Amino acid sequence: MASSTLTYVPPEMENFIVGIIGMGDMGKMYARRLSDAGWKFCLLQRSAIPNIEMLTRNADRIRACDREEQYEDLCKEFSSRTNIQILRNGHLVSRASDYVIYSVEAAAISRVVAEYGPSTKQNAIVGGQTSCKSPEIQAFEDHLPPDVDIVSCHSLHGPKVDTKDQPLVLIKHRASDISFHKVETVLRCLQSKHVYLTAHEHDRITADTQAVTHAAFLTRNGTYTRASRS
Repeated sequence: MASSTLTYVPPEMENFIVGIIGMGDMGKMYARRLSDAGWKFCLLQRSAIPNIEMLTRNADRIRACDREEQYEDLCKEFSSRTNIQILRNGHLVSRASDYVIYSVEAAAISRVVAEYGPSTKQNAIVGGQTSCKSPEIQAFEDHLPPDVDIVSCHSLHGPKVDTKDQPLVLIKHRASDISFHKVETVLRCLQSKHVYLTAHEHDRITADTQAVTHAAFLTRNGTYTRASRS
């Protein structure tokens, strides 16, 4: 029997390519999870329902890159994953991919999108997974072609955490329902809990959470300081 983590990919997404620009810890985690958990060209034969058969073909459904000097090392690191193709730069990833995820630091998002955004495939979908969405969304609006849809995301955990049942924020900023459904289809194999927010709501909640965490740290630090003096 096929693994339950494999994702049903509808026929209209038969040739759908996912691109990742930025192969740091989170970018690599996404690439591995998408590879392991089911983004492997899994098609269900609808006519066979309820006795469904699953067809799995390990085509290169994921394209990824980092800085060009990292190309050789990344090729070696991901050589055993036949559904991941490492490319030399973000221009090549952008031109080939139907859904591009920018997995770069918030401080670099504007510069990176300015460089590679204009190369985005016509009618593609673009998103990012920075922890602060306002500059990310602004970069997309400034540098992406107008025919490109924007659906962003943010996994609310670190790269070493199992994605199953973890919160995954999805932000439908500028996109059709069809495009948004395609993104959900891709990310469903992470088995995360989808949380639907706007970019503004995401940043407000993130800021409030950071403020509470910071206040707790200061309170605890003050307690430790007083204890050390007594």
